[in-house]
Amino acid sequence: MTSIAPVAPPADPAERALPRWSARAGTAADRAAVLALFTDPGFFFRTDRPDTRSEQEIDQLLGDDTRVLHADGEPVGLYALEHEGSEHGCHYVLHLRLRSDVPLHWWHDAYREIVHALRWRHELVRLSVRFPEFDPAGLAFARSAGLTEEGTLAGVTTHEGRRRGTVFFSQVWAES
Repeated sequence: MTSIAPVAPPADPAERALPRWSARAGTAADRAAVLALFTDPGFFFRTDRPDTRSEQEIDQLLGDDTRVLHADGEPVGLYALEHEGSEHGCHYVLHLRLRSDVPLHWWHDAYREIVHALRWRHELVRLSVRFPEFDPAGLAFARSAGLTEEGTLAGVTTHEGRRRGTVFFSQVWAES
């Protein structure tokens, strides 16, 4: 029997290709690339004004917990994990940022790889991520990844002359 149903065109393999991910603490070799990430006005890693930060301010944002996220060996983002609440509560905040020119499916894949690595090293009960209301890439990722949208803390920053909020998302794992 021959199907008469329309067939979707195949996805462009170059568009759907996923990189090999790796992450490490920043090194001197990464410094120029990491500083360059903050020239992107949409690179909201621990700041809502990345392209206005001095080198010294960027150093303060990075901290010892920050990892440089590499896609096929090229630095494309940063992430950091912090305890939220007591250290024995297994609740964490993930600060995740990729360059604004990477496709949405890279965000999904990077998040999946990061969570896999974190769960290998830590017991996770709840993982929270937060994005500014004016961050289309971060919000699109969190919503399309199926993270639970918990609400918005309104008016915590000013963007383009308006008070704006931070949107909270989470993923929770049941006890096994």
